[in-house]
Amino acid sequence: MQRKDAKTIIMYYRSIPEMKRLLQQERRELEDEYCGLHGISMDGMPHGTSPGSPVESAVVRLAESGASDRIREIENRVQVLEDDQRHIQSALDAVNGRYKNILTMRYLNGYSWGGISARIGAPDSTVRHWDSKALIRFGKALEDAGETGEILGRATRARV
Repeated sequence: MQRKDAKTIIMYYRSIPEMKRLLQQERRELEDEYCGLHGISMDGMPHGTSPGSPVESAVVRLAESGASDRIREIENRVQVLEDDQRHIQSALDAVNGRYKNILTMRYLNGYSWGGISARIGAPDSTVRHWDSKALIRFGKALEDAGETGEILGRATRARV
């Protein structure tokens, strides 16, 4: 695997929590919009202006809008993100300690080259060289873990 592909995957890994949060927020909004409790007053009895029960009309609106299909799609997408996150984390864990620290500081925590070199007490050029080696080792660990092509495809489409 090329370094740029490994870099794309680690940046994708960084963005997974935010992508999951946005999907879960969308799911909550869809569920809230079509919650069966809407239209139930304080006395516990359904009230509404349309004929039939409010629950029935919510179910009809849900079916007509395609929201239930979108909720299933969101559940599947979140599951894929969680699987990708586990695969990438296991590959990151397989990388040597120093190299893992550099990848974590640079790509996950957003440190500058100068910040990393100050933290680990090595010259900037050495840190950049180690970063290059770290990306190669991370790419190899990803290939060893499998499903690299699918993850890279999703990472490329995510354009993080």
